[in-house]
Amino acid sequence: MAKNLLTAGLLWLCLLASAHAAASLVLGVVPYMSARKLATLYEPLRAELERTLQQPVTLESAADYSFFLERTRQGRYDIIATSPYFGRLAQLEQDYQPLARPLADLEPLLVTRRDGIRELAQLRGQTVSTSDRLANLTLAAQRYLSQAGYHPGQHLVIHPTGSHANSLAALLSGESAAAIISVSALHQFGGDIHTRIRILARLPHTTPQLYLGHKRLGSARLARLQQQLLTFANDTPQGRAFSRDLNHGGLRPVSEQDMRALDPFVRDLKGLLR
Repeated sequence: MAKNLLTAGLLWLCLLASAHAAASLVLGVVPYMSARKLATLYEPLRAELERTLQQPVTLESAADYSFFLERTRQGRYDIIATSPYFGRLAQLEQDYQPLARPLADLEPLLVTRRDGIRELAQLRGQTVSTSDRLANLTLAAQRYLSQAGYHPGQHLVIHPTGSHANSLAALLSGESAAAIISVSALHQFGGDIHTRIRILARLPHTTPQLYLGHKRLGSARLARLQQQLLTFANDTPQGRAFSRDLNHGGLRPVSEQDMRALDPFVRDLKGLLR
């Protein structure tokens, strides 16, 4: 009887170990585009990680930025491709380690229709559409507009629409006078969008999207993961195509200066979350 129990116990431990080994790693991507668009853009990275890590990798996002932030806080994602302010918060408070960032900086834009307003002063009393109230572009634009003397909620309305596609649709339909977006997001839309809009203002560049890994993966594995990200994005045809489609320009390690530059925006973010 005891021998049978021991055998059963060992078998159970083996099954647990096997299940653990086969468990998927989760790559979480901040929901700045539709789920379908994100799946298309990030599938090459998911497949490469699965191949090189020799472990299943699943791609997930969330319904909105708030939900994604909460899932990140809970540690649901093993690897995240996230907005810079979320990434800094994840580093400081949520046990994630920075791995890589695009070579291209984040370039926030205020855009309007080709036949729309011509100068920033005309935004007074108008609506500006954006993807999400917690999106890094929204926070950057709010800071920029406030410094220019146009305080959101007082001189104009910032209207979150749920996605960049919705934000641009609101602009093109006349529901908003301007939209907040980035150079990279416009690049990812493709098509004729550039012929239908005009840049009203270019906001200061900042640290772009960040790739981070959860510290539970261990330092050796995180170091290997970082090298795999850099090699894939910079040295393989598939990775260079991936970087081109996302307007990354390749990947490089994240510096402490990159992260510290985000601290003022993280304070803005935490103010919104309180």
